[in-house]
Amino acid sequence: MLLIALVWQINSCRSAGHSTEIVEQYLKLAASLGERDPDFLDFYVGPERLPQAGRRPLPSLEQIEQDTKRLRAQLSSSGLDTERIAFLNQQLNAMSQRVRQLQGATAGFDEESRGYFGVTAPPDTDAAPRAKVRAEIAALIGPGAKAYSAYEAAFVVPAKQVPAVFEAALNVCRERTLARLSMPAGEHVDVTYVVNKPWAAFSRYLGNAHSQIQVNLGFPQTVDRLLDLACHEGYPGHHVFNTLREEALVKQRHQLEWAVQPAFSPQSFVSEAAASYAPEMVLDDAARVQIERDVLFPIAGLPQRDIERYIRIEKLVAMLHTAEPEIAREYLDGRLEFARALSQLEEELLMEHGETMLTYLNEYRSYMLTYTVGLDRVAKYVDAAGPENRWRRYTALMTTAVTSLPD
Repeated sequence: MLLIALVWQINSCRSAGHSTEIVEQYLKLAASLGERDPDFLDFYVGPERLPQAGRRPLPSLEQIEQDTKRLRAQLSSSGLDTERIAFLNQQLNAMSQRVRQLQGATAGFDEESRGYFGVTAPPDTDAAPRAKVRAEIAALIGPGAKAYSAYEAAFVVPAKQVPAVFEAALNVCRERTLARLSMPAGEHVDVTYVVNKPWAAFSRYLGNAHSQIQVNLGFPQTVDRLLDLACHEGYPGHHVFNTLREEALVKQRHQLEWAVQPAFSPQSFVSEAAASYAPEMVLDDAARVQIERDVLFPIAGLPQRDIERYIRIEKLVAMLHTAEPEIAREYLDGRLEFARALSQLEEELLMEHGETMLTYLNEYRSYMLTYTVGLDRVAKYVDAAGPENRWRRYTALMTTAVTSLPD
């Protein structure tokens, strides 16, 4: 009996050692590809020795692709449970696709989004509902993108006031989030301000409940947009999401594979989609009106126009997002040239200057589905639980190994 127990213990240790090695190889591969591709990694908070080892020397894209295939082949004998194997298989498959794309391989929009996120955009069937939304907007401010652009300009925060407005919004979102869930002691966010970026804001998770948020001063930021960004990037969005995932999966369940997040992956799809829905978790219309009127507009130094009407219009414009996936698909698949894509964005989304959107699509491509299809799926998932269970559902996205959202 003693001999049998000893053999079992040795085999168990070997199995545990092999599974740890598999996970560490995955982390090294992700970090190495992040060195080759600045857009690839959202964050890495694993052991520093692994990316350091992966840089000596830095493998070529061809070597990364070979190592990815080899690692996928080893998963079935890794000793990991089926959930972790499935997760790593999805992530490595997405990594392989990213490598092929960096090497010059082309894929259609739908093929790409399936490979990265396990998702394809459904056919656009919302043209008629969007037409009604645009008619409602036109009745409030006049028809067309130029009318909306002129209206929105009155709510743009002067660049010198953006930091004060954003940080006040971040404090409000934090207070309202912490009234619903607990965060680790010492959690904090640093905010910096940048220009010349293809995005409005970006959150980088640094580990141990610490994030850095960058806000783009080169974008015209309205009061309502800054409030949304504070929720999306901070509370209860990316900062909270990444903090609670690290606590639950890495620190408590010891699943080190969650210490890295490739941007182009099923993991990131859920994260970005949940962050896109974050404002809805802490802000109803009445709260928005009160916060913007009493807190943010005075800091921005803007006259308090009809804020209820302003928020109503912004909400209506957001409902036009269902047009984005089809325009992106047609544009990136080459069936819609630049000028006609601009025209479609102006007509369908009331976007007078769509060049920024197309620049973003050129770089991040099907990632835009996280903000549209992903947002809609999170909304459906969370709201289906009923008002009393919305926070339980939303928190489950952060604290469990979710990599897909029901359509």
